[in-house]
Amino acid sequence: MKGYIFDIRRFALYDGPGIRTTVFFKGCPLRCVWCHNPEGFVKGKNIWIKDERCIGCGDCSTACPEGALCLKSGIASVQRERCVFCGKCHVTCPSLAIQRIDRKVDVNTLVDELLRDKLFADISSGGVTLSGGEPLYQPDFALELLKQLKQNRVNTCIETSLAVPQDVVKSVAPYIDHMLVDLKLIDKDEHMRYTGIPNIEILDNFRVLAENYQNIVVRIPLIPGITALEKNLVGIVAFVDSCAPNIPIELINYNTLAPNKYRLLDMEYLNSDLNAFSPKEMDEFARLIKRRDLS
Repeated sequence: MKGYIFDIRRFALYDGPGIRTTVFFKGCPLRCVWCHNPEGFVKGKNIWIKDERCIGCGDCSTACPEGALCLKSGIASVQRERCVFCGKCHVTCPSLAIQRIDRKVDVNTLVDELLRDKLFADISSGGVTLSGGEPLYQPDFALELLKQLKQNRVNTCIETSLAVPQDVVKSVAPYIDHMLVDLKLIDKDEHMRYTGIPNIEILDNFRVLAENYQNIVVRIPLIPGITALEKNLVGIVAFVDSCAPNIPIELINYNTLAPNKYRLLDMEYLNSDLNAFSPKEMDEFARLIKRRDLS
């Protein structure tokens, strides 16, 4: 059983309870215009070049058999339509400016790697979190990974959009200790406009989860002018309360690091001038979603 990931982040503190090791899966059915992990859009191979590390030696262009690498103003540049992802540029680059952002990994090998962090996780009541991309977009790989983690008594968490068939959600749910569910836009037309897909399946999946499982936390990413609107926030709260009024809701401030990733991938970003919200603004949003005493 093999799957595609693009990163493993250790000592993560915001991806579930305790100290966690977060595995980032490649592939996602959504195309959120603000996505802060665009390298996770597709399952396949990919590279990016970090300009600040490039020393302009030209070794990558010499090594590339397809002529996909060249120097522009003394900095390496890739013609993606010609790249076959042979990896020769990545291996040759002396400054590590060219980086692969894909990794095909065997589930047993991945479990062994994750178990190295188990001591830190156990001490802090942490564990392993699956994120992405959308981890459930590789359902068989995610399920097998979760099963093996639970066999090794590892606390599991998943960050998901629920934009997958309901049978996938039901199959993995018994092996997940904590679910972080991203609910972005409650209006179906707005959801289609900004994520590329309808939200009917997402909301249906959430209803099933709310009825049958515990330890769910809803997260709302605050995107200026898109999700960070009173009508949207109040609407999401009303929907969650209609399913289960005891589910906590968290607000996630806008991530200003996203635009640089799009530049590295030669992709256009929504708006590079957007800023994170101030503490005062975050307090105002928090008042909008304040519902009842969850204690």
